[in-house]
Amino acid sequence: MSKTAVITGATSGIGAAYARRLAKDGYDLIITGRKKETIQKLADDISKQHKVKIDVIIAELSNDNDFQKLANTVKANNEIEILINNAGYSGYAKHFEETDIIEHEKMVKVHQIVPLRLISLILPGMIKRGKGNIISVCSVAAILSTPSNTVYSGTKAFLKSYSQGLYQEVRDKGIKVQALCPGFTNTNFAKDYYAKELYDNVMKSTEKTIMAPEKVVDYSLKCLKKDKFVCIPGFRNRMMAMFLPPIPMGIYTNMAKK
Repeated sequence: MSKTAVITGATSGIGAAYARRLAKDGYDLIITGRKKETIQKLADDISKQHKVKIDVIIAELSNDNDFQKLANTVKANNEIEILINNAGYSGYAKHFEETDIIEHEKMVKVHQIVPLRLISLILPGMIKRGKGNIISVCSVAAILSTPSNTVYSGTKAFLKSYSQGLYQEVRDKGIKVQALCPGFTNTNFAKDYYAKELYDNVMKSTEKTIMAPEKVVDYSLKCLKKDKFVCIPGFRNRMMAMFLPPIPMGIYTNMAKK
């Protein structure tokens, strides 16, 4: 019997790394992305190497019509064992008032509404079969909010908190839920998100700790086997997530501003 994984935002980076890894493990895939040629080439390469079936959905998930294309494909598949909520909304790193509210709302939609919709479609089948895995890619920003990332951090914090509640609800039904909280990862997302000068500064300051997407995925799947709810790849990221939140707000704010 076939088994299927759904991965949003699989064109490159962490999503593409999940696609390669899960195909290697024998999963058929339903993957989404916005760059048709790039994601189709990825699908063709994976299919050729691992002989799995791959459905490619070209979609901007902040658009309801595009999301519906994915929803229709998902509803037609009764063997979805893994859902990876990885799609991110990038394109700005500015103070809240410097960005059009429409952009903020699109980010909320991609980071919060789309995962909720997909989980509502897929979870009943997982519960019926008594098995399934849901991984939502959050961020260390869900734990450590910083200036110019207010909405991003807020949406990721919601996704982490929501996942924690869901984990408690379904863990005794054979379903594993994970909130994956990576730090800076070597993907195109950060390059698209930050202005060039800021991106160069961020990359320079994190060059010793930045992780490859494949390493993030490896650690995620190890955490999943252990049924570990919050998964933070990278020792430095785990230390920051542990020790920075208790710091008094005034001190933390000055550190974050720098």
